[in-house]
Amino acid sequence: MQDKLKTISLAELYGKGSLHELLEEQEHEGVPNGYQRIKLENAFLQATLMKFICADLIVSYQDWTLKEPFQLVVNHDQELIKVQFELEGHSRFESTEQGLIEIPDSHFQFIHIPRTQGTLTYTTSRKVLDIYVQEAYLFDLLRTQGYSEKQVRNFFYLQNYTFCKQPHIIRIDQAKLIQEMLNHHYQADFAKEYIRTKATELILSVFHGAHDRLPKSKWSEQDIKIIQDVLHFLNTEYHTELHLKELTRKFGINEFKLKVAFKDLVGETVFTYIRKKRLAKAQELLRDTDMDIKEIAFLTGFKYPHHFSKVYYNYFNELPSAHRKSKVIH
Repeated sequence: MQDKLKTISLAELYGKGSLHELLEEQEHEGVPNGYQRIKLENAFLQATLMKFICADLIVSYQDWTLKEPFQLVVNHDQELIKVQFELEGHSRFESTEQGLIEIPDSHFQFIHIPRTQGTLTYTTSRKVLDIYVQEAYLFDLLRTQGYSEKQVRNFFYLQNYTFCKQPHIIRIDQAKLIQEMLNHHYQADFAKEYIRTKATELILSVFHGAHDRLPKSKWSEQDIKIIQDVLHFLNTEYHTELHLKELTRKFGINEFKLKVAFKDLVGETVFTYIRKKRLAKAQELLRDTDMDIKEIAFLTGFKYPHHFSKVYYNYFNELPSAHRKSKVIH
């Protein structure tokens, strides 16, 4: 069924290049209880969006009546840190780089995505609460609850897109907090502080009693920081010719530790990670441009087009030319 769904962009759905761009706008109708409201209607849905913005977090509640199932293509470099409560309906995000994040009806998940690239599939009407949180605020919160920054960075920022291995059912206490936050009767500045407090409680509820989910790392703070720096470098320079010895000199780490620590913290080897980045970018260019396949191969770090086609086929189970023929033209 998913192959037959119409594919649309964020601009077609929300009128903006990213949801954050829509959420951060301040021009929409404000209401005294602290929320701004946005009405959305297009060929795919009729929706109401309630949003609250403060320095540390953004609360977004969306109530969708679906007119037609669709796939939403997302591709932007902005980091995403949020807790998502799928109150009704179903959310399915398939990343071109890290696999699948699926949140069924009445479940929640905490999500961290350094770069959002992939497709979201929607087949039902839905009600969803998202709380987007700033990294510094999240770390400060978790430190007050006994987590160390090393634990959190090791778990979130290297190997995992999600905190929970599987989505968790929304608990009674969480459902109560959500209803209190969305349906309160407070006004003006007190309303804003009330929403912020309830949103913070909901964030903390995800981590309550979860110290045992954060494994102790055998790597030092400095090792973790170096691997993070290597990751940031690879995320921008993946298309260039890269060698382990050059990386070890650049980041001041010996080759053995680079290989072992990277595999342990990121979950795959350095060159597997590079290859995935190159292929994800190549797929994006095949989908969104009319560039020649040979040119795409060179731009994404492959010396020979035939080698690119072979690697692409082994990863995506289709040739680059086949993917281009099947792409949907909006």
